[in-house]
Amino acid sequence: MKSYLRGDRGIRANMAELLALYRQQTQDIPRRVADHLDIQRDTVRRLEDLRGAPLLDCDVLELGPGQTRIFLMATGLTNRAVGVDIEPAPDRLGLAELWRIWRKNGPLRLVKTVGRHALGVDRRTRAELTRQLGVPPLKMPVRIVEGDAEALPFPDASFDAVVSTSVFEHLTHPDRAAAEVARVLRPGGVAQMIAHLFTSHTGAHDTRLFANLYALPPWAHLRDTTRGMVQSNSYLNEWRLADYRRTFEDHWPGHTDWLVTEDYPAQDDLDALRVAGELQGFSDEELRASVLVTSWRKPGGLVAQ
Repeated sequence: MKSYLRGDRGIRANMAELLALYRQQTQDIPRRVADHLDIQRDTVRRLEDLRGAPLLDCDVLELGPGQTRIFLMATGLTNRAVGVDIEPAPDRLGLAELWRIWRKNGPLRLVKTVGRHALGVDRRTRAELTRQLGVPPLKMPVRIVEGDAEALPFPDASFDAVVSTSVFEHLTHPDRAAAEVARVLRPGGVAQMIAHLFTSHTGAHDTRLFANLYALPPWAHLRDTTRGMVQSNSYLNEWRLADYRRTFEDHWPGHTDWLVTEDYPAQDDLDALRVAGELQGFSDEELRASVLVTSWRKPGGLVAQ
Protein backbone atom coordinates (compact mmCIF):
# COMPACT_ATOMS: atom_id res chain seq x y z
CA MET A 1 0.00 0.00 0.00
CA LYS A 2 1.29 3.46 -0.87
CA SER A 3 1.90 6.14 1.72
CA TYR A 4 -0.98 8.49 2.46
CA LEU A 5 1.28 11.41 1.56
CA ARG A 6 3.52 11.92 -1.42
CA GLY A 7 6.28 14.44 -1.74
CA ASP A 8 6.32 15.48 -5.39
CA ARG A 9 5.45 19.16 -4.89
CA GLY A 10 8.37 20.35 -2.83
CA ILE A 11 8.73 20.76 0.91
CA ARG A 12 8.36 24.53 0.95
CA ALA A 13 5.00 24.56 -0.88
CA ASN A 14 3.59 21.75 1.24
CA MET A 15 4.82 23.33 4.45
CA ALA A 16 3.19 26.67 3.67
CA GLU A 17 -0.17 25.08 2.85
CA LEU A 18 -0.16 22.65 5.76
CA LEU A 19 0.74 25.36 8.27
CA ALA A 20 -2.04 27.58 6.91
CA LEU A 21 -4.49 24.70 7.30
CA TYR A 22 -3.31 23.91 10.83
CA ARG A 23 -3.60 27.55 11.86
CA GLN A 24 -7.21 27.46 10.71
CA GLN A 25 -7.77 24.25 12.70
CA THR A 26 -6.55 25.90 15.90
CA GLN A 27 -8.79 28.97 15.60
CA ASP A 28 -11.77 27.35 17.34
CA ILE A 29 -10.68 24.06 18.86
CA PRO A 30 -13.70 23.75 21.21
CA ARG A 31 -16.10 23.91 18.27
CA ARG A 32 -14.03 21.44 16.22
CA VAL A 33 -13.91 18.97 19.11
CA ALA A 34 -17.66 19.33 19.68
CA ASP A 35 -18.27 18.68 15.98
CA HIS A 36 -16.07 15.57 16.04
CA LEU A 37 -17.85 14.29 19.14
CA ASP A 38 -21.20 14.77 17.42
CA ILE A 39 -19.88 12.67 14.52
CA GLN A 40 -18.58 10.03 16.94
CA ARG A 41 -21.95 9.78 18.69
CA ASP A 42 -23.80 9.60 15.37
CA THR A 43 -21.46 6.84 14.21
CA VAL A 44 -21.96 4.85 17.41
CA ARG A 45 -25.75 5.22 17.10
CA ARG A 46 -25.67 3.92 13.53
CA LEU A 47 -23.48 0.99 14.54
CA GLU A 48 -25.83 0.18 17.43
CA ASP A 49 -28.83 0.29 15.11
CA LEU A 50 -27.07 -2.16 12.79
CA ARG A 51 -26.04 -4.47 15.64
CA GLY A 52 -29.38 -4.38 17.37
CA ALA A 53 -27.50 -3.91 20.64
CA PRO A 54 -25.50 -1.22 22.46
CA LEU A 55 -21.86 -0.75 21.52
CA LEU A 56 -20.51 -1.40 25.03
CA ASP A 57 -17.61 -3.60 26.15
CA CYS A 58 -16.91 -4.37 22.49
CA ASP A 59 -13.78 -4.72 20.39
CA VAL A 60 -13.71 -1.76 18.00
CA LEU A 61 -11.22 -1.10 15.21
CA GLU A 62 -10.64 2.18 13.40
CA LEU A 63 -8.71 2.16 10.13
CA GLY A 64 -6.47 5.21 9.79
CA PRO A 65 -7.39 7.11 12.97
CA GLY A 66 -5.22 10.06 12.02
CA GLN A 67 -3.48 12.35 14.46
CA THR A 68 -6.28 13.64 16.72
CA ARG A 69 -7.83 10.17 17.35
CA ILE A 70 -11.05 11.61 18.74
CA PHE A 71 -13.24 8.68 17.71
CA LEU A 72 -10.84 6.18 19.28
CA MET A 73 -10.49 8.05 22.55
CA ALA A 74 -14.20 8.70 22.98
CA THR A 75 -15.30 5.22 21.94
CA GLY A 76 -12.55 3.64 24.03
CA LEU A 77 -14.10 4.95 27.24
CA THR A 78 -16.68 2.15 27.09
CA ASN A 79 -15.04 -0.30 24.68
CA ARG A 80 -11.71 -1.87 23.77
CA ALA A 81 -10.75 0.41 20.88
CA VAL A 82 -7.67 0.07 18.68
CA GLY A 83 -6.50 1.92 15.60
CA VAL A 84 -4.39 0.64 12.73
CA ASP A 85 -2.34 3.06 10.66
CA ILE A 86 0.34 2.69 8.00
CA GLU A 87 2.07 5.74 9.49
CA PRO A 88 1.20 6.08 13.20
CA ALA A 89 1.69 9.61 14.46
CA PRO A 90 4.13 9.85 17.40
CA ASP A 91 2.99 11.44 20.64
CA ARG A 92 6.44 12.86 21.29
CA LEU A 93 9.18 14.01 18.94
CA GLY A 94 12.88 13.44 19.50
CA LEU A 95 15.78 13.34 17.08
CA ALA A 96 15.50 9.58 16.72
CA GLU A 97 11.79 9.81 15.95
CA LEU A 98 12.33 12.63 13.45
CA TRP A 99 14.96 10.57 11.66
CA ARG A 100 12.68 7.52 11.62
CA ILE A 101 9.85 9.53 10.06
CA TRP A 102 12.15 11.01 7.41
CA ARG A 103 13.70 7.65 6.53
CA LYS A 104 10.49 5.64 6.45
CA ASN A 105 7.80 8.09 5.32
CA GLY A 106 9.65 10.92 3.60
CA PRO A 107 9.96 14.67 4.05
CA LEU A 108 6.29 15.52 3.59
CA ARG A 109 5.21 13.34 6.51
CA LEU A 110 7.99 14.93 8.55
CA VAL A 111 6.73 18.41 7.64
CA LYS A 112 3.18 17.46 8.58
CA THR A 113 4.18 15.96 11.92
CA VAL A 114 6.52 18.79 12.92
CA GLY A 115 3.93 21.40 11.91
CA ARG A 116 1.21 19.86 14.05
CA HIS A 117 3.54 19.57 17.02
CA ALA A 118 4.86 23.11 16.62
CA LEU A 119 1.34 24.56 16.62
CA GLY A 120 0.15 22.23 19.37
CA VAL A 121 -2.79 21.03 17.26
CA ASP A 122 -3.05 17.55 18.77
CA ARG A 123 -2.08 18.48 22.33
CA ARG A 124 -4.66 21.27 22.49
CA THR A 125 -7.30 19.13 20.80
CA ARG A 126 -6.87 16.28 23.27
CA ALA A 127 -6.92 18.65 26.24
CA GLU A 128 -10.21 20.08 24.99
CA LEU A 129 -11.57 16.59 24.38
CA THR A 130 -10.91 15.52 27.96
CA ARG A 131 -12.55 18.73 29.17
CA GLN A 132 -15.71 18.20 27.12
CA LEU A 133 -15.96 14.54 28.11
CA GLY A 134 -15.19 15.30 31.74
CA VAL A 135 -12.52 12.63 32.12
CA PRO A 136 -8.81 12.86 33.03
CA PRO A 137 -6.28 12.11 30.25
CA LEU A 138 -5.09 8.93 31.97
CA LYS A 139 -8.54 7.40 31.49
CA MET A 140 -8.27 7.86 27.70
CA PRO A 141 -5.46 5.53 26.62
CA VAL A 142 -5.10 5.04 22.88
CA ARG A 143 -3.74 1.89 21.26
CA ILE A 144 -2.39 2.29 17.74
CA VAL A 145 -0.99 -0.64 15.77
CA GLU A 146 1.21 -0.09 12.74
CA GLY A 147 -0.28 -1.97 9.84
CA ASP A 148 -1.84 -1.96 6.41
CA ALA A 149 -5.61 -1.75 5.89
CA GLU A 150 -5.17 -4.08 2.92
CA ALA A 151 -3.56 -6.77 5.12
CA LEU A 152 -4.79 -6.20 8.66
CA PRO A 153 -2.53 -7.61 11.41
CA PHE A 154 -5.39 -9.28 13.29
CA PRO A 155 -6.88 -12.80 13.34
CA ASP A 156 -10.22 -13.62 11.77
CA ALA A 157 -13.32 -12.57 13.74
CA SER A 158 -11.46 -10.19 16.08
CA PHE A 159 -13.83 -7.21 16.19
CA ASP A 160 -17.44 -6.32 16.84
CA ALA A 161 -17.22 -3.07 14.85
CA VAL A 162 -14.88 -1.50 12.28
CA VAL A 163 -14.98 2.12 11.17
CA SER A 164 -13.03 4.14 8.63
CA THR A 165 -13.18 7.83 7.74
CA SER A 166 -11.45 9.34 4.70
CA VAL A 167 -9.09 6.40 4.28
CA PHE A 168 -10.36 4.28 1.39
CA GLU A 169 -9.66 6.99 -1.19
CA HIS A 170 -5.96 6.79 -0.25
CA LEU A 171 -5.66 3.01 -0.60
CA THR A 172 -4.05 1.38 -3.62
CA HIS A 173 -6.49 -1.53 -3.46
CA PRO A 174 -9.70 -0.57 -1.60
CA ASP A 175 -11.22 -3.92 -2.54
CA ARG A 176 -8.60 -5.70 -0.45
CA ALA A 177 -9.36 -3.47 2.52
CA ALA A 178 -13.09 -4.20 2.19
CA ALA A 179 -12.32 -7.93 2.17
CA GLU A 180 -10.08 -7.53 5.22
CA VAL A 181 -12.80 -5.73 7.16
CA ALA A 182 -15.18 -8.59 6.40
CA ARG A 183 -12.55 -11.07 7.56
CA VAL A 184 -11.77 -9.47 10.94
CA LEU A 185 -15.43 -8.81 11.81
CA ARG A 186 -17.19 -11.33 14.00
CA PRO A 187 -20.54 -12.73 12.85
CA GLY A 188 -23.07 -10.02 13.58
CA GLY A 189 -20.30 -7.42 13.57
CA VAL A 190 -20.85 -4.08 11.88
CA ALA A 191 -18.81 -1.72 9.72
CA GLN A 192 -19.03 1.85 8.51
CA MET A 193 -16.83 3.36 5.81
CA ILE A 194 -16.79 7.05 4.89
CA ALA A 195 -14.97 7.94 1.67
CA HIS A 196 -14.17 11.40 0.34
CA LEU A 197 -15.15 11.08 -3.32
CA PHE A 198 -12.51 12.00 -5.89
CA THR A 199 -15.18 13.40 -8.21
CA SER A 200 -16.29 15.99 -5.64
CA HIS A 201 -15.10 19.60 -5.79
CA THR A 202 -12.56 18.94 -3.01
CA GLY A 203 -11.76 15.40 -4.15
CA ALA A 204 -8.20 16.16 -5.29
CA HIS A 205 -7.17 16.99 -1.70
CA ASP A 206 -5.72 20.36 -2.58
CA THR A 207 -5.34 21.84 0.92
CA ARG A 208 -6.29 25.31 -0.30
CA LEU A 209 -9.86 24.08 -0.79
CA PHE A 210 -10.05 22.75 2.77
CA ALA A 211 -9.41 26.29 3.98
CA ASN A 212 -11.52 28.04 1.31
CA LEU A 213 -13.95 26.28 -1.04
CA TYR A 214 -13.65 29.16 -3.50
CA ALA A 215 -9.86 28.94 -3.80
CA LEU A 216 -10.17 27.04 -7.10
CA PRO A 217 -12.80 26.88 -9.86
CA PRO A 218 -15.52 24.23 -9.45
CA TRP A 219 -14.23 20.68 -10.03
CA ALA A 220 -10.93 22.09 -11.26
CA HIS A 221 -9.15 18.71 -11.11
CA LEU A 222 -11.68 17.11 -13.49
CA ARG A 223 -11.57 19.77 -16.21
CA ASP A 224 -8.91 20.05 -18.91
CA THR A 225 -8.96 23.85 -18.74
CA THR A 226 -8.21 24.05 -15.00
CA ARG A 227 -6.48 20.78 -14.07
CA GLY A 228 -3.07 22.42 -14.09
CA MET A 229 -4.09 24.70 -11.23
CA VAL A 230 -4.61 21.81 -8.81
CA GLN A 231 -1.94 20.62 -6.37
CA SER A 232 -2.89 17.40 -4.63
CA ASN A 233 -1.06 16.80 -1.36
CA SER A 234 -1.69 13.06 -1.06
CA TYR A 235 -1.88 9.80 -2.95
CA LEU A 236 -5.37 9.20 -4.37
CA ASN A 237 -6.66 6.12 -6.16
CA GLU A 238 -9.22 8.23 -8.08
CA TRP A 239 -12.00 5.70 -7.56
CA ARG A 240 -15.46 6.79 -8.62
CA LEU A 241 -18.81 6.17 -6.97
CA ALA A 242 -19.57 3.12 -9.12
CA ASP A 243 -16.21 1.55 -8.20
CA TYR A 244 -16.98 1.78 -4.49
CA ARG A 245 -20.51 0.47 -4.83
CA ARG A 246 -19.40 -2.49 -6.93
CA THR A 247 -16.62 -3.38 -4.50
CA PHE A 248 -18.81 -3.18 -1.41
CA GLU A 249 -21.51 -5.27 -3.03
CA ASP A 250 -18.85 -7.92 -3.72
CA HIS A 251 -17.39 -7.94 -0.20
CA TRP A 252 -20.20 -6.56 1.95
CA PRO A 253 -23.31 -8.07 0.32
CA GLY A 254 -26.49 -6.31 1.33
CA HIS A 255 -24.67 -3.15 2.43
CA THR A 256 -26.44 0.20 2.50
CA ASP A 257 -25.02 3.57 1.52
CA TRP A 258 -25.93 7.21 1.24
CA LEU A 259 -24.34 10.38 -0.10
CA VAL A 260 -23.61 13.72 1.53
CA THR A 261 -24.13 16.58 -0.93
CA GLU A 262 -22.51 19.98 -0.45
CA ASP A 263 -24.12 23.36 -1.12
CA TYR A 264 -21.14 24.51 -3.20
CA PRO A 265 -20.61 24.09 -6.05
CA ALA A 266 -24.34 24.29 -6.65
CA GLN A 267 -26.41 22.63 -9.34
CA ASP A 268 -26.45 25.93 -11.23
CA ASP A 269 -22.65 25.87 -11.37
CA LEU A 270 -22.72 22.36 -12.77
CA ASP A 271 -25.43 23.18 -15.31
CA ALA A 272 -23.40 26.12 -16.62
CA LEU A 273 -20.33 23.93 -17.10
CA ARG A 274 -22.37 21.29 -18.90
CA VAL A 275 -23.72 23.92 -21.30
CA ALA A 276 -20.09 24.82 -22.00
CA GLY A 277 -19.41 21.17 -22.84
CA GLU A 278 -17.44 20.29 -19.70
CA LEU A 279 -17.72 17.39 -17.24
CA GLN A 280 -19.67 15.30 -19.74
CA GLY A 281 -18.22 12.02 -18.49
CA PHE A 282 -19.53 12.43 -14.94
CA SER A 283 -23.00 12.09 -13.42
CA ASP A 284 -24.61 14.87 -11.40
CA GLU A 285 -24.76 12.49 -8.44
CA GLU A 286 -21.03 11.84 -8.24
CA LEU A 287 -20.09 15.47 -8.84
CA ARG A 288 -22.41 17.01 -6.25
CA ALA A 289 -21.72 14.42 -3.54
CA SER A 290 -18.61 14.94 -1.45
CA VAL A 291 -18.88 11.89 0.80
CA LEU A 292 -20.06 8.30 0.45
CA VAL A 293 -21.12 6.56 3.68
CA THR A 294 -21.35 2.76 3.49
CA SER A 295 -22.52 0.52 6.33
CA TRP A 296 -22.84 -3.23 6.68
CA ARG A 297 -23.73 -5.93 9.18
CA LYS A 298 -21.94 -9.24 8.76
CA PRO A 299 -24.45 -12.11 8.74
CA GLY A 300 -24.84 -14.16 11.92
CA GLY A 301 -24.41 -13.32 15.57
CA LEU A 302 -26.84 -10.90 17.18
CA VAL A 303 -30.22 -10.49 15.58
CA ALA A 304 -31.24 -6.86 15.14
CA GLN A 305 -34.48 -5.96 16.88
